[in-house]
Amino acid sequence: MYQFKDHWQTALDRLCSRVMDIRRSVGDKWPYHCDPATGTWDVTEDGDWCGGHWVECLRIVGELSGDQALLDEAAERTERLRQYLERDDMFRAHRFYYSAARQYAWTGEDRFRTLALAGAWAVRSMAIHSNGAMPIGTRVQVRSTQIFGREKVCVDNVHPNLILDWWAFKETGDEAFIHGARRHLDLTIRDFVREDGSTLEFIDYDLDSGKPNRAYTLLGAHDDSCWARGQAWAIAGYFRAWEALGDPRYLAVGRKLFRYWIANTDKSLVPPWDFKDPALENDRGNVPLDTSAAAVVVEQLARLSIMPDLTPEAREMAGYVTPMIDGLLEHLTPLDDADKRPPGMLLDGCFNQPRRYANRSELIWGSAYLLFALYYLKTGRVVE
Repeated sequence: MYQFKDHWQTALDRLCSRVMDIRRSVGDKWPYHCDPATGTWDVTEDGDWCGGHWVECLRIVGELSGDQALLDEAAERTERLRQYLERDDMFRAHRFYYSAARQYAWTGEDRFRTLALAGAWAVRSMAIHSNGAMPIGTRVQVRSTQIFGREKVCVDNVHPNLILDWWAFKETGDEAFIHGARRHLDLTIRDFVREDGSTLEFIDYDLDSGKPNRAYTLLGAHDDSCWARGQAWAIAGYFRAWEALGDPRYLAVGRKLFRYWIANTDKSLVPPWDFKDPALENDRGNVPLDTSAAAVVVEQLARLSIMPDLTPEAREMAGYVTPMIDGLLEHLTPLDDADKRPPGMLLDGCFNQPRRYANRSELIWGSAYLLFALYYLKTGRVVE
């Protein structure tokens, strides 16, 4: 499907170097986002929603460099996340997949398998009984937002909520993970995917009847908009579902969502923060981009690219991995010979544009997903 290019190796080296820079900067805390003008990292005490991503960054760089201290730190930080197992939060699946599940794959230690399975069951138990939707939870953890509840479901959830389902089914063979994931995937197709291939962000459901009450946005431009990172999670989530199940319906949905993306970006395939921001009409050059959204999609395209025996439809989608990576690398420092910033900063991530919160920043999950993608393509495998 692809040839690992020399400039991809340069980018991978820069990202690995950046992980080491970040590690020195944050110490025992957890990186979140960085102001590219000052180089100062905003940190958290507990990893917030993306602590698992940092664990996997450390593990990958430790593997590629042979640095045992990094591998030891990745294992130690996984244990630090254990206390959040009972937090009623959709992002537990990300938290424990990228830490515990991948630590088990790497080390073979049963303590990590047990922790990842506990996380999988905890997340699976969140499903709304009446319709199978996976909610955000009563203690959802994202610093820039203040919204929570078991009736609230977002388009993101086909990725963060389901990522442990696929792993746990492979580990246990328990059909509850597949049945639950399918219920949520099918509901999302029905309620969140518009005819034109765009997606809405949030729906509140009646818990007894399972019927939708209202649709709205939190991170998008307006209630009828299409928030780019939500679209990215949906694309990655349906392609990941196809990867796990081979169900052509999910591949078809992923293609529909991705074609909307392609039609509404330039050749770099890096999107505006919201595809329907009214400012795009008259002031496109000043509308923030979101490289972290593109990185979410790239990570899943890289997974597809290393799969054997792809269908023609899946091969077509995987073929976008090269232009998407190259588009992202246009935002990776140094941008030119005069750029004196540390190498490996993925710029132009947009966390929360409505609040103007880290809306033109280096975001740890954006860097992580680009690192993961290049790692898969370099090694030809995913550790899981």
